[in-house]
Formats: sequence, structure tokens, C-alpha cells
Amino acid sequence: MNAIYCFLFLIISPIILAQSNTDKHAHNLHLVELTDKSSSAFSVFLPQEYLSPRALERRENQGISIDLLDIPVSLSYLKLVDKLAPVQGKSKWLNAVAVHTESKKVLKEIEALPFVKTVQPLGKFRKAKPGKMYSKRPEIDSSKHQESYYGLAETQITMLGGEKLHQLGLTGKGVQVAIVDGGFRNIYRMTVFDSLFLQQRILGTQDFVDGDDFVYESSTHGTSVLSIMAAKQAHLMVGTAPDASYYLFKTEDTRGEFRAEEFYWTLALEYADSVGVDLVNSSMGYTQFRDESMSYQYKDLDGKSTLISKVATIASAKGILIVNAAGNTGHKDWHYLAAPADVAEVLTVAAVQQDSSRAEFSSWGPTADGRIKPDVAALGKNAAYASIITYDVGYSDGTSYACPMIAGMVAALKQAFPRAHNTTLKTAIFNSATQTNQADSSLGYGIPNFFQAYLSLVDSSVFINQLGSVDHPQRIVDNSIHVYVEASKKAPIELTVYNLFGKQLHYHKEELQANIINKVSLYNFRNYREGVYVLKIKTNGKTHWVELVH
Repeated sequence: MNAIYCFLFLIISPIILAQSNTDKHAHNLHLVELTDKSSSAFSVFLPQEYLSPRALERRENQGISIDLLDIPVSLSYLKLVDKLAPVQGKSKWLNAVAVHTESKKVLKEIEALPFVKTVQPLGKFRKAKPGKMYSKRPEIDSSKHQESYYGLAETQITMLGGEKLHQLGLTGKGVQVAIVDGGFRNIYRMTVFDSLFLQQRILGTQDFVDGDDFVYESSTHGTSVLSIMAAKQAHLMVGTAPDASYYLFKTEDTRGEFRAEEFYWTLALEYADSVGVDLVNSSMGYTQFRDESMSYQYKDLDGKSTLISKVATIASAKGILIVNAAGNTGHKDWHYLAAPADVAEVLTVAAVQQDSSRAEFSSWGPTADGRIKPDVAALGKNAAYASIITYDVGYSDGTSYACPMIAGMVAALKQAFPRAHNTTLKTAIFNSATQTNQADSSLGYGIPNFFQAYLSLVDSSVFINQLGSVDHPQRIVDNSIHVYVEASKKAPIELTVYNLFGKQLHYHKEELQANIINKVSLYNFRNYREGVYVLKIKTNGKTHWVELVH
């Protein structure tokens, strides 16, 4: 009898196992798209229930209304789906949830629900091991210090005119930036980030891959990106936005490339929107995946077709300025941009060498629908970043490093013009760049000069450099004129306003400070009649005459 049972077991077991395997899906994370939000408990008329005051202020500043995309996913729908398979994340912009299951039977049951529109595979969900914290810190080594305040990051700052904005106090203070990346190992024990922690300018952390708030793991890529923006160790390394405040989001699963990472990126952008972030740095992009059936074709890179590009378009419409790396395949047959760098509203960044030519690896366009991309460029060949092991600076290549250089300078501009529309800021940046009149799909508008972009946005401005050359990009005066003087030594400056009959209307004199850019302003032009006036500027033994139109 026992022999018969053993015989039957040997026959039946493979059959059961085969049936089990046929029910098993190749992926265990799936996107469930819902049909509507009709049963949602939230309303567009009470946005304070799901958006922070800062998020609402950003919308108000940019003239953006609340719509159905802002309404959270229906809780009743979510509960019904969760009964069949555990929900791993929910997206209000996609009106979708991600579920964890390998069962084809369960997926069919979910697909049969009356409020489910589609079910699509996203890839693998893999719970990571708990992260560890380390206490050892590298000792300060003053032999690494440079004469320049920016240390070994000086070249990448000055290439963008960033040091001039910093001299005006525009260092990103008050601007909130989200960095989405693959991990931020070691930042809590790196000296260049001490001010971030001491001044409590890390506003929040979230790991959307593992579902917790520990992001100091998995990768050093985010650490390097953060250092290019936020480092603040004088004479070793100072970043492009050393006084901005930061959210650190982990969205990249370093164990394998699947579309799930696009979904994690979606969750991060929605969270960034809800807390009121101004700016996002995304040094990542997606085209090819481990499962080739998920990979995108060139025709998909039209700014509308990929999952991540759809989300980037929505985030931009909510008033978030996204700065994204172009990609690093420019030296390959597949030289195209990586999504979401193909989105029209995204500020896409290419990489250049120190001679301002395109770095060989920097991806280039155009997009599938024929638009010029990338938009601008920054140093990405031998770019400086803070070492995670020693008190030092390392060098590496990639549009991943050019991207935060631009993002940090955008934060400085946002500090100066907090109510300016993102389109206004981008236009000023494009107009300041080296290829503004001959943009191409290699470097876009070229390398921007953020100080010139700043001057173009102020009421009216005149700039006098150390050599005494005068640049006045904006001669139309509303109520004020601002004279910026790059002074190497202390000296007086005299400003005199005349009408066209030679009558003196105003005189002002003050002392310029050495080794900074001085800002000297005249106000109350609204007291004058409309017309043409002349401004006389006398400093450092030179006299300059500037025509003003009021």
C-alpha cells in the first residue's frame, strides 16, 4: 500500500508543480490602472486636505489651478484591490496602484474588477536588507585646500557664471530641491555636508524602492550628485546651491533595471509636489530594461509615450521645474536621450569638456518628434565631486554630474525670483547661453551664463567688469536701475541721472567693496515722465554713459 502511495505521489507531484508554474507570472510587480476617481472622499475645492501650504503657494505663484489629477486615488477601490494582492504604491497622477503578486489567477481577478482599466507588468519587487549607519568620519586634511573659495569645484562653477550670483548672496537659500537617485551612502559622515545637518536643511528622506525612509544605502551616485549642489567646505569644495534645502528620494533599484523604477520616480515626484518642492534634480533616465519587452524604441522618445515622460509632463504642469540628465550613450549607435529628458518642459542637460566642446558620451537628439534636445550644457568630463571615503575631491564623467551643476544654479535664480514662472526662468537661461542663436541637438542652447540670465530678469541693469567693460542687457526702466560692479579694490562710485536737456535729476555716491560684485541701485523712476534719460557712471577713473528708456 505504501508503495502505491509513493508511486502516486511521484506521478501527481510534477503535475501539481507544472500547474503551479503555469500560474506564475514572470514579474511580481504590476501596475493596475483605475477607471475613475468618482468614489474619492476628496474634492478639488478643499486642496489643503492633500496638498501642503507651500504646494498651494507654488501653484498660486504660477497661475496653476487644482484639477482631478491632484485628487488622491479612491480609497474604496484601493481596499478592494488590496484584498486580492498587497498594494506597494499608489499614484494619483496615473490613477493607478502597484500590486505585488506572481499569480496569473489573481491578476485576472484584479483585471475583472469593474473599476480596473488595465493591468501591466512593472518588473520585480525585492525587499532589501535593512541599511546600516557608520560612525567613522575622515579627518580634515588642510593640505587638500586650494586658494579658491570653491576649492577643486571652481572650474565648474565659473563656467556657468555661478560665482557672480553667489557674490550677490544668491546661493539657493529658501529654495527647496528634491534629488531623486539610487542612494546617498555616507553623506551623514562627510564634512562637506555638515552645514546641511547642522542647519537642518535636509527636509526629508524617502526610499520609494524599499518603502521606508532610509536612503543612506545602495549607491554613492546620489551622494556625488548632492555634493555638486550642496557641498559647503570652503577651499575644498563648494557646490552650486550650497544654501538650498533638500529632500533626498531613492527611486533607483540598483539590483536591476525594470519599469518599476519609473513608477518609483512617479511616487517621488508626487510626494515632491505635495510638500511644495520648487525644483527636482534627476540624474537618471530610462530606455533599456532587463526584460527587453519593456524597452523603449526611438519612436517612443517623443516626450509623451513613456511612463516617466508622461509623469514629468504632469509634474511640470504642477509648477515643478525638473532638471534632467541627457544620458551617456552619445558615443554609441544608440545615441539618443533617455526619458524623461525628451519632455519639452524638462530642462535637459548635456555634458561638455573643459574646452566647452561636447563630451563624447553625452547623449544627443533630436527627439522622435523632431524637437531640439538637450537644452543646455555644463561640465561633465572630469567633473569634481566630494569623495565619500577621504577628505578629498574625486573626478568623474557623466551628464549625471553636469545636471546638478545646472540645477543648483537654477535654485540660485529661483531664490532671486521666487514668483517667476518656470518658462520665464528657462527663457532667460537659454538667452544667456553660448549658442542662443544657433541651438542644436548636440548641446542645445549651449553653456548658460547664469549671471547674465539674472541681469536680464531684473528691472534694468548695467554690469561693469574688472576690466571696466560695460554690459547693459536691459535698458528699459520701470522703477529702478541696478548697477553691478566687479571691483578688485575699494573705490567710490558716482551715479548721475540726466534728462535729454542735460538737466541733472539725481545724484548718488557710495563706496565699492573689494573682491566682490557690488550692487548699487537707484529707485523712483516712476516719478519721472516717460521718455529717454541718460545715466552717467563714474568709477575707477572711468566714465560710462548709458541710455535708459522709461
